Amino acid sequence: MYMLRRLRALIDGNIIALLLLIGLLGLISFTGHRFYMYIATLIMIFGIFAMGYNILFGYAGLLSFGHGLFFGVGAYSVALFTLNVYRDPLVGVLFSIPIALLTSIIVGILTLKHGRVYFAILTLALSMIFWSALIKLRWLTGGSDGLVGIPKRGVLVDLSAPTVFYYFTLVFFAAIMLGLYMLNKSRYGLLLRALGTNEDRLPFLGYSTFTLRMIALTISGVVSALAGALYAVFYSVVTPDVAYWTFGAEPLVMSLIGGSSYFLGPLVGAIIFVSLTTTVARFAEYWMLLLGAALIAMILFFRGGLLGFLESLAGRFKLGVYLRWRF
Repeated sequence: MYMLRRLRALIDGNIIALLLLIGLLGLISFTGHRFYMYIATLIMIFGIFAMGYNILFGYAGLLSFGHGLFFGVGAYSVALFTLNVYRDPLVGVLFSIPIALLTSIIVGILTLKHGRVYFAILTLALSMIFWSALIKLRWLTGGSDGLVGIPKRGVLVDLSAPTVFYYFTLVFFAAIMLGLYMLNKSRYGLLLRALGTNEDRLPFLGYSTFTLRMIALTISGVVSALAGALYAVFYSVVTPDVAYWTFGAEPLVMSLIGGSSYFLGPLVGAIIFVSLTTTVARFAEYWMLLLGAALIAMILFFRGGLLGFLESLAGRFKLGVYLRWRF
């Protein structure tokens, strides 16, 4: 009886939509269309990036302008490891996890004891320091040219075939999404959300806000680094641009588009963002202007993101009970 109640508590619109999306992504490879697989792979990678970012932004209420740091750490970790130590993409991606964990702890120690505004500024500063180091340490990072030749074919796995790499990414995507969903439903997920709503009450309940912030930053940093590692293997090249602050601001835009107050909001934002940036660029000369106008319109007129708009629309038709999208 307890297991049945627990199972019913876990099942909601989020997990159903997530499982349907994973199933749909699994079917895309059967089309044999490389462009569709390319778009879907980018959606999965940036979906991981945006969902990881929202652990810090949507849950803990901490705005970061320096998440390109974690993405870049993951990308350069797998690049340096596979090119200099062990030529296997799977081992390289897994190697990025402890590196990202250590980086997140260091960043947390340096930033989390300060206020929210100072945290945003400090993360931006650390990201730009990392970007500058990637430019200056040419002997290690390749400077502005970056690192090329990141292997897809290794000792343990061979990801050189597009379909194989697609399913490789899908496995990581599914594992991370389901892991984040379980976190969202757990006690720690509730505590992390409390940071963003009323963190002043947490010390009275016996919880350390610094510890919970560190947990949020660590999870966010590791997930973002995994996205960076997959990105590097996907393109077989990595440049310092992935650590620049404008790149690090993209998951913020994705979260705002989809709705940062919703579990699947960042993923929905990633689908829209990637689709716009790839399709508009193919058919329009002034694609950056059109993309900017479209994104501004969505953020201004869809308060609470696209999922917030759909929730309000469902409320008008008395369907809100069927759409439990929020955390």
